[in-house]
Amino acid sequence: MTERHLSAPRSPGAFKRFLHARLARDHHLGLPLSTGLLAVLATALLFALIAYEVHTHGALTRLDQQLADWFNQRAFSPLTELVLGYTHLHGTIGVLVMGGLLLRHMVRARQWPWVIDLLLVLPGGMLLNYLLKHLFARLRPSFEDPLLVLHSYSFPSGHTIGATLLYTMLAAYLLNQPALSEALSRRLGGGQRGVQRVVIGAALLMVALTAFSRVYLGAHFLSDVLGAMLLGTAWFALWTTVVFTLQRHYYGGTRSN
Repeated sequence: MTERHLSAPRSPGAFKRFLHARLARDHHLGLPLSTGLLAVLATALLFALIAYEVHTHGALTRLDQQLADWFNQRAFSPLTELVLGYTHLHGTIGVLVMGGLLLRHMVRARQWPWVIDLLLVLPGGMLLNYLLKHLFARLRPSFEDPLLVLHSYSFPSGHTIGATLLYTMLAAYLLNQPALSEALSRRLGGGQRGVQRVVIGAALLMVALTAFSRVYLGAHFLSDVLGAMLLGTAWFALWTTVVFTLQRHYYGGTRSN
């Protein structure tokens, strides 16, 4: 019986039932799990491609150096000071402080699945990034007249993955809180679709500005920040899918699409 249960569907009807179950919104192994796994696989694969380019010094690394030189030659004040302020806000301490404030809100609201998710995603993702930096041991960009001098490794970008993890968590949390979503909808006047566009757009903008700040200042190459965004998205999708699949299975009720 066990072997028959684990085997692949053997008829078109069985395959249709299997596919329908994977796309069902009301099943803990349905659409949320399927889309979550697809997101993890897609972003992890793209990260692996960038990591391969970095490791083999491929064509992307040549573009990296050209872009780094372009920004270094065109940096100007007061933009440099503004970018420095923004990038320091998204260092390890800044991201953990903002994450701690979000965690405090989740605990006070007794949103325990989200608490677990945040603890796995944010500190865990930043630790993973630290380990990968030492695995790849890529040197940072170097210039005759640098804007910023750092002696740690470059790939992937720590600031960028921190921002990616923080703002994806924040956006997902806001969009899965009916009361907060409704309040935002009334304030923005654009319905639920409008709220989704604003929240997701704001999160993307904050991550993009962090990535831009690292490249502009010469702290990272383009591939460093792209790799960090993909790695952070994959890590977020992985643990959010795991946590809420288990939550739906054992407790049910809470939507987390």
